[in-house]
Amino acid sequence: MRNSELDFFEVGGGAYDMGFAIGKRFARVIQAETEALAPQFWHMKDAALRQRDRIAQALPDCLDEIYGRADGAGVDRLLMLFVLAPELYGGTDDCTTVMCRTPRASLFAHNEDSATANLQNVALVRYVYPDFSMIAYTGATRLAGSAFCLNGKGMAFSSNHIFAAGRDMNALSRFVLLRSVINCGSVEEAQDLVSSADVASPFSLNMLELRTGRLCNLEKDLHAVSRTDVAGKYARSNHFLSRPCRRDKVPASSLFRSQKTAELLDALGDDPSLDDLIRTLAYEGNSYDESVFESRAKYPSGICTVATFAASTNGVALVRDHLSNSLFTISLDAKLVSRSPLC
Repeated sequence: MRNSELDFFEVGGGAYDMGFAIGKRFARVIQAETEALAPQFWHMKDAALRQRDRIAQALPDCLDEIYGRADGAGVDRLLMLFVLAPELYGGTDDCTTVMCRTPRASLFAHNEDSATANLQNVALVRYVYPDFSMIAYTGATRLAGSAFCLNGKGMAFSSNHIFAAGRDMNALSRFVLLRSVINCGSVEEAQDLVSSADVASPFSLNMLELRTGRLCNLEKDLHAVSRTDVAGKYARSNHFLSRPCRRDKVPASSLFRSQKTAELLDALGDDPSLDDLIRTLAYEGNSYDESVFESRAKYPSGICTVATFAASTNGVALVRDHLSNSLFTISLDAKLVSRSPLC
């Protein structure tokens, strides 16, 4: 039976228990995906073994969660790890983020783009810990942290893949590192964790610290971290902003989305609203490469916008799910307030 709405469910207990519950929920999808990727896995098994050892050393709780997901879905543990570390087989997604500090509030909004997300393989998941909870967009084959998250420690996060030439298959998957980052309670704690390990592929981390209103972006290449504290307006997509990027390595859509969102933000004046940022991310042009919001109805075979996340220091957080046309309202302590049709 096909879902008609984005699933929302809660998981709790230890890391293994959370992984097991998610694996059980997505079991059929995970079984199909691991079967499809098994031929690549056998060619990359040594790299997967090195990744396992790296995770065990750096982030053992994350390895427990990965093993739980494998056991819940009834698949091989190492194959599950391989699927959850897409650098090993080339999986990437796009996305666009805008942030703005106004006289009244700090605003944060993010488009999550994907070629493969659908109502059978993604969900909003509330992770319940003894001392806090968080709500994260979670895929059957993606760990929490790979998209966007709001945690009860007062942090909102989103991440962006960065197109670049280099990858390091011996380093920690960025998806694994980000799964731990979204448990952090401050910008500094997150930066320390991001700086603590080399990663297999570059990424960008966007943060809103709700208690202070601080907005921050971290760009992480394979080794170094560059930090940008946002005092006004900030827009980014999927290429480096802290240093020159090779345009031949960056898709035209990424260059356009970054430039267009910055232009639209500038036109909003000094005191935009959260709705203004959401409308900025909804911009559609005359073609795929000239759009910020890339509609699956128009471009069914491309990487398209599947959800928009928005948060503000003076209100609630919102998830606009474009797969089911639903609006989720979330309190800033990471509890689901309501769900309604998206107008």
